[in-house]
Amino acid sequence: MNRETLEIFLPAFMIVFFGLISFWTKFRKRPKVELHVSKTEVYKKVHLIDTVFKIMLISSILIVFIYTYFPDYYIIFAPIDFLDHPIINTIGVLILKVSLAWLVIAQLTIDKSAFMIKTGIEVWNHNRLILYSEKLLLSGMLVMFFGFFVTISSIGSILICIIGLLLFDRLLRYQ
Repeated sequence: MNRETLEIFLPAFMIVFFGLISFWTKFRKRPKVELHVSKTEVYKKVHLIDTVFKIMLISSILIVFIYTYFPDYYIIFAPIDFLDHPIINTIGVLILKVSLAWLVIAQLTIDKSAFMIKTGIEVWNHNRLILYSEKLLLSGMLVMFFGFFVTISSIGSILICIIGLLLFDRLLRYQ
């Protein structure tokens, strides 16, 4: 995939991805589940990891914006030129599309779990539901960060990917 196509695809992808993460609750058909979450230490750490992932998502959007609209300034993210190849870029775009599907499936799974808890079919602790939800959503974001790195390779995007991996590993350790 060439640069001109990426300059069209990446901003559109980021708008759709960010929109799904931000506005899913407005579009879903399921009733809301009122969560009474105790502010435990684990909850605070999960909330912090979630906040850092959102900052990394905004950083990714900034990188795409500069890559697309101000290519002369993209040099500040230290691009890795030998990875800028149409085949590698196409693989990255495919990974990005998988991450979008992953996000939709994760959101639907979370809605299903919340509905089952609300109707009494499942009995979960609300903290467990939040931890489960965060793992699903952040794993989709992690796949997106990896696809983002493969598509437009730079030191900035690999740092986002590595930080995401480390934080996700930390999230997996919480029970």
